[in-house]
Amino acid sequence: MQRVYVRTDDFQLAHRLLTILESYQHPVSMLTPAEPLPDPNAWWFGTPDEVARLGGRGVGVEPHEVDRLFVEWAASRFQGKAPSQLVFGLDPGPRPGCAYLADGSFLGKQEMESIDDVLFFMENLIQRMNPGSVLVRVGHGSPNHRDRLINDVLGRGYHVEEVNEYRTSSGTSRHAHGAAALKIAMLSGRKVHEQRDVEPSLGELRNLQRISRQHSKGQLTISLELAKQVSQGVLSLDEALQLAGYDAS
Repeated sequence: MQRVYVRTDDFQLAHRLLTILESYQHPVSMLTPAEPLPDPNAWWFGTPDEVARLGGRGVGVEPHEVDRLFVEWAASRFQGKAPSQLVFGLDPGPRPGCAYLADGSFLGKQEMESIDDVLFFMENLIQRMNPGSVLVRVGHGSPNHRDRLINDVLGRGYHVEEVNEYRTSSGTSRHAHGAAALKIAMLSGRKVHEQRDVEPSLGELRNLQRISRQHSKGQLTISLELAKQVSQGVLSLDEALQLAGYDAS
């Protein structure tokens, strides 16, 4: 795997980039902007101003935009050649894991904050890479989150397989959703052709109500019906709060 470089005087950006790139098992080295690249054709990351000044194969990113790096980088690695297949592995849960491979080449893995974040990330990567086909493999655990993911992915017209998660859990920390997602991405599963009825438990709905109180700073709690629509993906939490009368301004 080709080494990349973090080449910046912004210490906050450098720390975030090094931490994430190393966690994704990408070879990475740190340079100052004054130091030349060992390989002039290597990819490197810095602030937008540093990239504009130094040129080359630089990717400009602000500290709060580091997640965007992975879309930019994954797309750039296949620049000029669209992959024939892009495969996603999804480890379902409140904070789903997501891993992605192009033509069998590992691109990255991470834990997302929500199902909506996973779908947004996938759509961005698909649009940038323009693959010949898309296959999404979803772990069979966490049934409500699993079925929401399956329904949303099928609704976008992509191929879906449901993978037995028990084959991915050996030696995996319960927090390592990205690692589990990578194992899911690499295992074939049962093809899924039809969307499913999503029936959340009362406990899941109560939890969404609790989260709505937190998001509204204690001003209101969404109803069970609105919580159900959020659970089923009909509404986002922000939309449910607006319908309930919350004004974030």
